[in-house]
Amino acid sequence: MQILISGKNIQLSDSLKEYVEEKIGKIKKYFDSILEVDVTLSVTKSSVPEKSKCAEVILFSNGITMHAKESHSDMYAAIDLVSDKIERQVKKHKEKIQTRTKKVNMKYEAMHSLLAVDESDAPRIIRSSKFGMKPMYLEEAAEQLKILEQEFFVFSNAKTEEVNVIYKRKDGNFGLIEPEV
Repeated sequence: MQILISGKNIQLSDSLKEYVEEKIGKIKKYFDSILEVDVTLSVTKSSVPEKSKCAEVILFSNGITMHAKESHSDMYAAIDLVSDKIERQVKKHKEKIQTRTKKVNMKYEAMHSLLAVDESDAPRIIRSSKFGMKPMYLEEAAEQLKILEQEFFVFSNAKTEEVNVIYKRKDGNFGLIEPEV
């Protein structure tokens, strides 16, 4: 993570830069795909002295941009406020990603369980398996079926978001089984 610090109408001291790097550097522990953080510290002539020192943070991560801006009469306090604000945004984004991932994993996870059958002559289930299904299009599923050299392939249809089964037909073509809604 690269932190770029710039100032407007303010001379940036080493202690101020170190303080910014220390406070903003803490967000890396929540989200390690942060590419760059731009921090701008500025002093303005304001009619409200409590808002004369401003700290602004723009965070760039894989396709995501987050922005926070805070003002205070003390520059260090403004840095604390903006640091807390951007940290909350990063935490919220991380929680959103984790929740979305959990939902997708639960949605596309298939589980097979054993059935208890007492009859000795009846067919028995001798193996049970559990596997995750990656959403894919029909063409990808057909390619997977060819690669795996199986009779059928269960997949999550990326277009309909439903579980489908693609199978090889005796004529060399493929068949598709879709759930009826």
